[in-house]
Amino acid sequence: MSGTLIDKTSHDLSLVVAANVVTCGLPSEVQEYYLANKHLIPEAILRGFVLPSLEAPIASAVVAPSALFKAKDTDLATWLAKTEEFAEKHFGVKINLRKRFAIPEVFPWKSVIPVFDPGGLTNRDAVQKALKDSGLTVWEEVDVMKYSGSEVNKEPTLHFIQNSVRPDEDTMEMSPDQLVATGKNWLGMRGYALAFGVHHLATGQYLDPETFTWFPNNRLSGGKVACGGWLPGRREVRFCWSSSGRRRVFGGSRLAIPVPLLP
Repeated sequence: MSGTLIDKTSHDLSLVVAANVVTCGLPSEVQEYYLANKHLIPEAILRGFVLPSLEAPIASAVVAPSALFKAKDTDLATWLAKTEEFAEKHFGVKINLRKRFAIPEVFPWKSVIPVFDPGGLTNRDAVQKALKDSGLTVWEEVDVMKYSGSEVNKEPTLHFIQNSVRPDEDTMEMSPDQLVATGKNWLGMRGYALAFGVHHLATGQYLDPETFTWFPNNRLSGGKVACGGWLPGRREVRFCWSSSGRRRVFGGSRLAIPVPLLP
């Protein structure tokens, strides 16, 4: 009996929600965003359907809808072209990202960096091909293959991060454990190496010359967490580690929006 009641309740609520999408005046750009990012819909539902008695809503994986930008109003086209150029030059992969992935129609940032992993790469491969082969010096406090997440991706992936030399401002001074607790998808070490290489190709500049980026989900066996940045004095990309509970004034992370492969 309880299973039948739950099914009927869910069905009835779904019908009411569908009707209110129109009547509540939900902005078209918000609707377009979630249609392009269907994997975020369950969390959006949970985030919105919080009982009034609860003081804090579930952590959001995206910024407020008022901050969304239509893709055509961003520099997306320029950065997709640079990413495709980088992939062909450093990985020997010729790709049209628009034809391979379901590119969103809206973004939470005015400027974005595509993070394309062609698949078949370990952390070591990414460091060598995306950074060292670009003429950049790399320093590793611990072998980058020692961290969780260093294994090969079996298929290509694409993420988008904010185009900023600094980590996302709302993450500054948060510890890796706090970042993980938000439930958001953060850029990892391999993605950072790829983003750093593309950014350097496109601008000649470096990510994190005065800050560093945490990779909250890339950890050593003892629990220490990876981080990375650019050290101007030694002109090198540095991959280090620190305590998972440590908060630093100049440390933060980068939200990474995953994009699904097209069928």
